[in-house]
Amino acid sequence: MVRKFLPITIFLLTTVIYSDAERASVPLKRGPSSDVLYFDFGETAPTSFLSVERLQEPKLEDLKLGFLEPSPGYYNGPDGGEVYQWAKNHYQWKRADGSVYTEWVNGTFKLDFPSGINFVSSPASCNGCSPTNIWNYPDLTKITKYWVNHRKEYDYTYQKPLNFENYLLVRETQFGKPKLELGNYVLYGSEKWSEYIRAFGGNFKIKAFLNYVKSEFQLENRGKIPVLLFDQYEDIKEYIGADIPGGSEEGGFGGRDSISLCCGEKMPQATGNPEFDADALRRFHFGVFYHEAVHNLEQISCLKIQSETGKFPQTDILDPWFEEGLANYLEAKFYERRQFHIYNDAEKLIRENKVPKTFKSLLDAKYRDLIPYSIGPLLIKHIHETYGKEAIVSYQRETCVGTAPALALQNATGVSPDQILKDSLQRFEKEKDSILRDGKKIQLAGYTVMNAKSPAEYQSYLEKGFSLPESALEIKSYTQLPSLQKIFLASVDSFSGKMEGEFLGLGSSYFYLWKKGNYRWAGDSWEANVFPGNQILFRGSNFTLIEWEDGKKQYISPKGDSVMFFSLESKSYKDADGKPVTP
Repeated sequence: MVRKFLPITIFLLTTVIYSDAERASVPLKRGPSSDVLYFDFGETAPTSFLSVERLQEPKLEDLKLGFLEPSPGYYNGPDGGEVYQWAKNHYQWKRADGSVYTEWVNGTFKLDFPSGINFVSSPASCNGCSPTNIWNYPDLTKITKYWVNHRKEYDYTYQKPLNFENYLLVRETQFGKPKLELGNYVLYGSEKWSEYIRAFGGNFKIKAFLNYVKSEFQLENRGKIPVLLFDQYEDIKEYIGADIPGGSEEGGFGGRDSISLCCGEKMPQATGNPEFDADALRRFHFGVFYHEAVHNLEQISCLKIQSETGKFPQTDILDPWFEEGLANYLEAKFYERRQFHIYNDAEKLIRENKVPKTFKSLLDAKYRDLIPYSIGPLLIKHIHETYGKEAIVSYQRETCVGTAPALALQNATGVSPDQILKDSLQRFEKEKDSILRDGKKIQLAGYTVMNAKSPAEYQSYLEKGFSLPESALEIKSYTQLPSLQKIFLASVDSFSGKMEGEFLGLGSSYFYLWKKGNYRWAGDSWEANVFPGNQILFRGSNFTLIEWEDGKKQYISPKGDSVMFFSLESKSYKDADGKPVTP
């Protein structure tokens, strides 16, 4: 048995050796005498733009083999490694350094290393575009270099989807060094953003916000999140390649790998007056950051879902009612002013008959009339409070992997999407009055509280009001009329002549300052106007008080009669028709 087996073994071995000797050798396409290039991508993914630019980047022309025939079979590579060709431009080359090069017909190629590192390059999908390159590392991190056609440049992202990480590697030569790091948010901007950056930490409730969105909706981002601050609207428009809904007044874009905000030229600038500067920052709409942060978080969480399931839809699901609705809903929870604008805008759309009647028409409307920003939050609120946070999580998970919005919403709630829309609007009709009635208070939430020059006198008025007779004829002495000068003169020196706008007042009162220096205090049923020269006109419930800087006072009673004090002792009375009378 042994004697018979030995010749067969020798024959097979001879056949294999002979076969290898007969294999044709395949040179590099760039020239038979060219050197074979070898690559080293490091052991871990770089984490900065400076280091990622130094990554070796194989190109198709560096690795491509020059086959003479498209015949399938084994060949010898230019370094002695084994090559197998399936078809023209589709082959695999086991290289001498242990790496494996694979090329496909469409120009995609891959370089695998025994360590688990690999490099993939896919051809561009548009004329003039460069290919997308991906460096993959054994710890599941990856660097993606992709062409941004509208900017004609590359961007690089660091990504570890299963760990909620995907962020842009920022060109510091373009955006400068970070101006602020708050948690995992890294802000880049010019000096025009200095006041914004200085106040950012105090206005953004980062821990409460991130804890809430994670515990409630499973939204998370563990990577660095670049926040790019642009000075002009045209700059951010050019960068993201599109107009921003809402325009430059609330410019922002929450992308998958970064957040962009506008506009530095409209940011509050330091004047050297601490009171004025603090007020300017209180008026700024810091809430837009919550909105864009939600977009970023939602997209990162969606990427994780896709990576876990292996389902990457070929086309994006278009459901702006959910994306903008969730962002505005969460913004309103942490930035109270947004709530009023949502309800006010929704009420206006309903009044103008612009709200879609069916869920399909809501999807078809897309961003028309900015519907997703006001009607979207109403749906999110209704779904969240009626069907629970699980319904929001379910809808997001299903649409991330390609389920149509209508089916995803039906699955998440067990109710038809049309009924969800109808119920959300009915809920709004029941709740809107309480929100819109307190609109002034909500709009001014966080504003500067204007101080009276005599706070105790003003507070006493708020608590007790004025005690005045029904008829002016009952007023016998000057001291029976209150001193409006003591109560309503305000500390406006830091603002007078420099700005015009509303302030909060003590208690439930409000304050408005005109640029010329005159101002008005107001409550639910009264107002006090202070004119240049400190003439004060007070209107209450059916009565009027006037006081001049020189001390003159007038009281017009609910009956219409009046008394005028020219001094402590000199006075005159008139009846409701304006005729002089003697009490």
